[in-house]
Amino acid sequence: AEGQTYQFRVRAVNKAGTSHPSRASDPVTTQDATPPSPPSQVLAFRDTRTSVVVQWDKPKDGPEPLGYYIYCRETGTEQWQTVNNKPVTGSEFTVPGLQPGKEYVFCVKSVSDAGLSESSPETDPIVVRPAIACPSAPRDFVLLHCGKAEMTIGWKAPKHKGGTKILGYFLDQHEPSEPDWHEVNARPIPRRVCTVSSLQEGHLYQFRARAMNRAGVGAVSEPSDLFRCEEWTMPEPGPPHDVRCTEVRDCSLQLHWEAPLYLGAGPLTGYFIELCEEGSEEWKQINKQPTGTTHMKVCTCPECPGAACPALTLIPGRVPCRCQTWKEASATFGVDEEGFIYMAFEAPEKNDSSEFIWSKDYEGPPDPDRVQIEEEGNRSKLILKEPSEKDLGVYSVEVTDVDDDISASCTLTKEEPVLCLGFPWCFSLPPVIKLISGWNVDVLEKGEVRLWLQVEKLSPNAELHLIFNDKELTSTPTHKINFVKEKGLVELIIQDFCADDKGMYTAQLKDGKAKNQFTLALIDESNCAGSVVCEGRGGRAQHQHHPPCSSGWDFVLNREIWEFLLNSSLYFTPPALSATPLKIQPTEEGIKIYTEVKYYTDYMKTTWYHKEKQLESRDRTRAGSTMNQLWLHILEPGEADRGKYTLEIFDGSSSHRLTLHNPFLFCELNFPAHLQLHNPFLFYALNFPAHLQLHNPFLFSVSPQTLCLTCCVSGDPYPEITWFKNEKVIEFKDRYKMDVKGSMVTITIERVCNEDTGKYSIYVKNKYGSETGQVTISVYKHGEIPIGTDDTNLPPQQPKLDINHSSSSAQ
Repeated sequence: AEGQTYQFRVRAVNKAGTSHPSRASDPVTTQDATPPSPPSQVLAFRDTRTSVVVQWDKPKDGPEPLGYYIYCRETGTEQWQTVNNKPVTGSEFTVPGLQPGKEYVFCVKSVSDAGLSESSPETDPIVVRPAIACPSAPRDFVLLHCGKAEMTIGWKAPKHKGGTKILGYFLDQHEPSEPDWHEVNARPIPRRVCTVSSLQEGHLYQFRARAMNRAGVGAVSEPSDLFRCEEWTMPEPGPPHDVRCTEVRDCSLQLHWEAPLYLGAGPLTGYFIELCEEGSEEWKQINKQPTGTTHMKVCTCPECPGAACPALTLIPGRVPCRCQTWKEASATFGVDEEGFIYMAFEAPEKNDSSEFIWSKDYEGPPDPDRVQIEEEGNRSKLILKEPSEKDLGVYSVEVTDVDDDISASCTLTKEEPVLCLGFPWCFSLPPVIKLISGWNVDVLEKGEVRLWLQVEKLSPNAELHLIFNDKELTSTPTHKINFVKEKGLVELIIQDFCADDKGMYTAQLKDGKAKNQFTLALIDESNCAGSVVCEGRGGRAQHQHHPPCSSGWDFVLNREIWEFLLNSSLYFTPPALSATPLKIQPTEEGIKIYTEVKYYTDYMKTTWYHKEKQLESRDRTRAGSTMNQLWLHILEPGEADRGKYTLEIFDGSSSHRLTLHNPFLFCELNFPAHLQLHNPFLFYALNFPAHLQLHNPFLFSVSPQTLCLTCCVSGDPYPEITWFKNEKVIEFKDRYKMDVKGSMVTITIERVCNEDTGKYSIYVKNKYGSETGQVTISVYKHGEIPIGTDDTNLPPQQPKLDINHSSSSAQ
């Protein structure tokens, strides 16, 4: 029986009988077999690039557990991993061995003699990145220009930026004859160059600086050398500054610097670069002729064209030199399914404030009229809009606000193909025939199957070779080939379609020097084991090896459509009739109007209308399809988007129209963070049985020692919660605690006293919106009236709400 105390004894037995009993055991009391309660307030914080700190509060109910187990799960997966192999006895644990840049969630379970508790609520997702800290000190001060009463000082950025962007610098000055340092600027300087004025000519000065980021102001630097304030009049230029390296390999790097601020007697004619090995004091000039740019590639291997080549290894221990490759990143470079040439760079790590900075020939950003840059997470993609010889050159990219150099470059040349991931491409290749519409599959009224594609208008001399399973087809009554050159139309009409027509169809086109080819894999998806399948413009596409300049794609028909084609001679049902009524679905970006169909292929032509006006894909309106769905996506919908929407589906013989009237009346466009305002204030007084009811979102309860404010919070995704007292964020420690149970959020103030008087508010926010609820609390001595209130403020027949609590009361 639970909670009872027992003793035990034992007797031995054999064939002759039973022994005397043993001595009695020590008394033992049975315990409650109920598992412990889970911990609460589980929070995750950044720590290092491979670890996260998890903290939690002990369970509020039941005996203290023996320890805790921590679990983690990468966002987007379902499997939880146990972090620790034995219970943790404290309320904090550092989870090691995480992947940099990945996003995780955590939960904690209590453990006792009775077993494990239920899981605690999950933490908010957290990306594994170093915790934000103050930056290290600036360094390497240099005098860049000097007048009679002013000096221009430059310095290098801190080696450690603290995991976020440097917001500015504070500079101090000092004369050796004076004991104190004097600040130069009261507000942070965004650049690493500063002109200090009001100096005395002929005096010596030293300088030091601090860097500032979101975490605060970092350590002060070492003092600079002594600089004398005297006007520069020498004919030679001042020194270049801010020398830095990017794209560091084992035997090459890209060197950058800034031009001098003092030009001397005439314009600059170039730069000489010198090199010195670490530990040596011998400097060697590595370019025989001055370079006219503020950047230069330094390389020791002869494969680097146009680079300065000193006869020594620069950076030992690096990966082999690849003079036109990306560094330490997952990168792609080629032509996408739309025919655009792109360069994509994925950074191994990145901070919240980091940016991708693209450059053309190291002279600045590429022309925005010629390129388009897209970013998602740690990946940046540069797309050439209309490639030509104007786009030849070096494209480089850097990641800002990180401690280690993350940079790369790639060169587009005219003389030889640019090889990347096996895709050959160069500007000197013959022109290609432009594709208008890729392979389409139609079923005609008589049950015939029509395969067709369309390219740009061709000349009368254009040639077509239609290849089926490595054999060239000729036109026959059962497999009729039509080639309409003035329309660029290629079609194959198959009668009595059967399993023998399964295979690879390739249309090879040639028109003068221009050529192209397009392949269709007309096979059941059950035959595609081991192939790489991805989404294409015409449906699911199976990517085979493409010959040079091929910009077509392959279809893999699912089993349902394959069976329909095989039976097309027996029946023909317009697939548009299978479309369901238009439906509405809210999305993160706006609203999606869609219909579901039994199947969809390109021969089903779709047109969307708004208020009878045909819609086209643009910035805020995008139309598309999947194998079983046709949809229209409206981004950031507004008043102008209200009204009737119509989808017209043409299946080759007839049209089918679906209409939806004003979808915004039936669809909530987003799910903002929300405070349920129907919960009233409730004041519970120890010396009055009555309570005062106000229409506000908080639920108040007061005991002789604590005050609790409870609010119901909801939102999808679940909102971030911040509590304020007198407009300042509340730190939950000592007497202030916060607890979240489902949708109920409670703040508890222990040992209530006069200093707890003030305006309290809760702020909730998610990606769709925010909301605030607030209340004013007065704590005053029993019998007194709080400031700003009197008896007239109370409703009729209501007593004043005084609560006896030692020498003070709470209302």
